[in-house]
Amino acid sequence: MYWADAVVENLNGKQLISTGISPSGPIHVGNMREILTGDILYKACLDKKLDSRFIYLCDDMDPLRKVYPFLGSEYAKYVGVPLSYIPSPDGNGKYSDYFLRPFVNTLGKININVEVISTTGLYHNGVLSNAINIAISKRKEIAEIMHDVAGYDLDGDWYPYEPRCSKCNKITHSKVIKYEEPYVYYKCDNCGNEGRADIRTDDGKMPWRVEWPAKWFSLGVTVEPFGKDHAAAGSSYDTGKAIAEKIYNIEPPAPLMYERIMLKGLGVMHSSTGISISAEEVTKFAPPEILRFLIAKNDPSRHIDFDPGLGLLHLIDDYEKIENAYFGLDKPNNDNYKRIYEMSRIKTLNAPEKINFRHIVTLVQIYHDRGSLLGALKRSGYDKNEIDDYLDNEINIAEYWLEKYAPDDIKFSLTDKKILLNDNEKSILTEFLGKIESTNWDSGDIHNTVYNIIGEKKISPKDGFSVFYKILIDKTKGPRLGYFLSSMDKNYVINRIKNLI
Repeated sequence: MYWADAVVENLNGKQLISTGISPSGPIHVGNMREILTGDILYKACLDKKLDSRFIYLCDDMDPLRKVYPFLGSEYAKYVGVPLSYIPSPDGNGKYSDYFLRPFVNTLGKININVEVISTTGLYHNGVLSNAINIAISKRKEIAEIMHDVAGYDLDGDWYPYEPRCSKCNKITHSKVIKYEEPYVYYKCDNCGNEGRADIRTDDGKMPWRVEWPAKWFSLGVTVEPFGKDHAAAGSSYDTGKAIAEKIYNIEPPAPLMYERIMLKGLGVMHSSTGISISAEEVTKFAPPEILRFLIAKNDPSRHIDFDPGLGLLHLIDDYEKIENAYFGLDKPNNDNYKRIYEMSRIKTLNAPEKINFRHIVTLVQIYHDRGSLLGALKRSGYDKNEIDDYLDNEINIAEYWLEKYAPDDIKFSLTDKKILLNDNEKSILTEFLGKIESTNWDSGDIHNTVYNIIGEKKISPKDGFSVFYKILIDKTKGPRLGYFLSSMDKNYVINRIKNLI
């Protein structure tokens, strides 16, 4: 059974799938595993005919932890201030919105329809006030849970609430003095200010280990995926589960732990270390289905190595193979190929796209204007009289990938250099010229013709094919030869060979 269907198999009634993140920096591919896992679970619930909602909690009440490498030194004064109370790096609006905005735009591109909810808004509108009151009233019981489950030794004057100082706005320095519902009285160790915070507003927040189950209680969350850092023994899920059951008297959501996404060769992605690629960036160099496919095809318990270079082409090949299998045009290579494809696709098709991505990567390096490119596309089976928006986007993506991420051995340009050929090379090309008129100018027939010629001469495919790459792109290897030659104008290939032999 597909992993998402297995999670929702025994669920009944209304479902609320919740995901979230602190928008403290660029939201990267690693972060996308959370919301895409949630989206796939949501779609599995809908397929099961369950009345379901899907939310994404923007944890913008979290404080800025430090001055990250992508921030200027002027942000030192905001360390400890909630992200929604810090100005944007571009001076336009809030810090949290600055990083959330491109992420939300990305969600639309990859077919994620989710309710984005500000945690600051939850506090501001009093949605969490009852949960805060319960937590403060039962703070000693929560302190015992934190000790027994996580080994925390909390002082007797500890409160599960962090007031936001009305003077300096920091939530990391205020010491709670007393609580008289609905007010928390405090003194700020940073600026010396004394004041009171109203739990019915965003005057403060709960610490994460209490806030998480408080959200489950207040919102009615039934399903939630989370990263492995929350799943270790004594971690925030263990304390959250105990607080949910013993303090809020609710069943915790059905959990799904997922592994990290690693950036191939560099390790775990973190915005704070610079080891990351933003989710927005991925949609510039990969077709939108591919980010979904990356998550959909991998069991959440397995870590993912994301390679934006050659690995991306292999990933797209895998997607196109599963797409073809879905339409009965290829043999499936995965037992769950139908569900993987359904969870990955952006739009419903009656048949797979005729032009595969590798071929587009080849064509855009041969033809540099849309007019000549359209002619080549038609020779490859494209049956429209103009390049549609979908294919145009694929072309733009291929061009961007070639510029930014493609390894050098994928890149090429046609050459008009005078290439010196030995007798064996001339013999191969001469025989190819002799058979070219009786050969259909399509990838299969061209490949077979060349293969037969070099086979008769007892030359290896690698050495035989390299002759054609040598005269056309001045390299010893290149794109799949049949597709490569069929992509070019037949007369161009003939004239190039004649000029050299």
